[in-house]
Amino acid sequence: MTRSIGLWAAILVGLSAGCAAQTSPPSSLETVGIAVGSAAPGFTLRRLDGIETRLSDYAGRPVFINFWASWCGPCRTERPEIIAAYQRHEESGLAVLAIDNTELDIVDDVRAFVDEFELPFPVLLDESGDVIQEYGVLGLPTSVFIDAEGVVRGVSAGPMTGEQMADFLNHILP
Repeated sequence: MTRSIGLWAAILVGLSAGCAAQTSPPSSLETVGIAVGSAAPGFTLRRLDGIETRLSDYAGRPVFINFWASWCGPCRTERPEIIAAYQRHEESGLAVLAIDNTELDIVDDVRAFVDEFELPFPVLLDESGDVIQEYGVLGLPTSVFIDAEGVVRGVSAGPMTGEQMADFLNHILP
């Protein structure tokens, strides 16, 4: 219980800071939580459809991880841009993994969000908050950009515009 309260407090603090913060341009490659240039920590999570999924399932592909929750307004705002980026780069092998902070969310609300936006990529459920903690996420949304070799090339705390996403994606796409 204490861990959940502490995580909740950290996310609220991060949200208030992250939502107001300007996303750093990828040229500076500033780090939020996980270090740019480090190997992306592996994980196994259950997808919304119940299938177990590992980050290693996407080995050899660029991966855009977006940490979010159904109740997060900025997550809702950037969702169409993430879908558009995925659709533009899917043929290049880009994988988008939408990791819901299910420890602080309701699965029925996640399903409604997924249905509303017709998400074309996997939605993973971080029910324990372990992956969010491992990646050092302090606010939602937070996005992590991983190249085909599994190296973190960019991190963004707070909502991104399509132009900002494109800049980060340029660091991981072939």
